[in-house]
Amino acid sequence: MKIRHQSPALKDSFLAQVSQKKAENRQATQEAFGGGFLGAIGGAMFEFKQATNQFKGSVGEWGISLLLKSLPDSWVMFNNAVIPTMRSGKFTEIDHLIIGPGGVFLIEVKTWKGSFSAYKDSWKRREGNDWVVLSNSPSSQSAYHQKMFQQWINAFVPNLPNNCIVAPVVFPVAKWLGTNQCSVPVLQGATALLQMINESPNCLSDSQILAIAQAVENLSLPSPSEPKPAPILKKPKPSKPQS
Repeated sequence: MKIRHQSPALKDSFLAQVSQKKAENRQATQEAFGGGFLGAIGGAMFEFKQATNQFKGSVGEWGISLLLKSLPDSWVMFNNAVIPTMRSGKFTEIDHLIIGPGGVFLIEVKTWKGSFSAYKDSWKRREGNDWVVLSNSPSSQSAYHQKMFQQWINAFVPNLPNNCIVAPVVFPVAKWLGTNQCSVPVLQGATALLQMINESPNCLSDSQILAIAQAVENLSLPSPSEPKPAPILKKPKPSKPQS
């Protein structure tokens, strides 16, 4: 497995976008607690939860990345790959983007513990004897990544084979997982992911793998549009006096 990286400027821009979104969510949490002292407590709870989730996610992603490195050198991997979205100047992030003979895999890692069920991208979590509806859908998120990547990469590498871009969601530590008719593959455990990749039939040539990898690696920030100069208004010529 070959590891490639995107530009630091692109990563910094995405992190700034994420930080702004977190600040907005933190402000909303503080306002929900009523501001003042209670708002400060709510903000602190928000920061703690964010830090905890980020740590768990990083550990889970590291484990998946380590396993994927066992793939042969015909495969290329980007960790925390940034790709553009349909919104101008906005990006989204993919935990692991790997490219090889078996296709392009946009891998989303969810280090969620417990039991989960999903039907057509609607998710629930088991809490005691009840199933609680989740507001965020991992499979819908991955389907969105797949759509954004497909639209973007077609401009650089046209005529790619159908179904060569796959966006699986992996749950490495979930206790139980039951899904039906989700829009993307949902896998329990890193071993299931590696098996799916190894069993994928070859669909990309060496030149296509290289072209896709170069497009991801060379992705850059859009150039700011230069303001157009204001038109110069000509002074009207004085009219000649009539005789």
